[in-house]
Amino acid sequence: MVEKEIEVTKRPSTVSWEEISVVLRKAHEDNVSKGIFLPYPQLPPRELENKTEGRGGVMFVALHNGKVIGTGAVAIIEKSLWCGGGKYAYCFLDAVLPEYSGEGVYRSIVMAQESHAKSCGVSRMLFDTDVRNNRILSISKKNGYKYVDYKIRDKRSSVLLVKWLDGCPYSNIYIWLKYQRIRLARIISDRKLR
Repeated sequence: MVEKEIEVTKRPSTVSWEEISVVLRKAHEDNVSKGIFLPYPQLPPRELENKTEGRGGVMFVALHNGKVIGTGAVAIIEKSLWCGGGKYAYCFLDAVLPEYSGEGVYRSIVMAQESHAKSCGVSRMLFDTDVRNNRILSISKKNGYKYVDYKIRDKRSSVLLVKWLDGCPYSNIYIWLKYQRIRLARIISDRKLR
């Protein structure tokens, strides 16, 4: 078996947004077939660029022999949540081609995003995903992310997760109870609106 040379780096100018768009679509085909909706993989290349670099974000790419096999963007945002306000590193456009799944590519991208956040003086990571995106939710929980918010939009439910890079200031039970209270309130509210 040949060892794969995989490099994660900020998007070089030689990597086009079209290449990134193709990776996003291919990586999320399985999610789409399961009815898991993620809005970004459906966007055209120009909109992907505007949502990242156009807003001050950074796009990381995983390269194997010059070919894009994974992506992950991060932007520093101001966000007020029950678990703290101020700056967060918002992660989005994370994707790995299926043939590279399970080889640590996603973990390498996340590490690059976290390193970028630290270099910007930010110690909290944030991302959201469909509640049925079980694989990413499982990986994220193992890597220290905590469920902190729950949203229902257009009959689709998503969860917001946060990771404290400098140690979580709350107990796990407190976070779990707070999240469950928010989730239950949103579900009840959504049912009343129907």
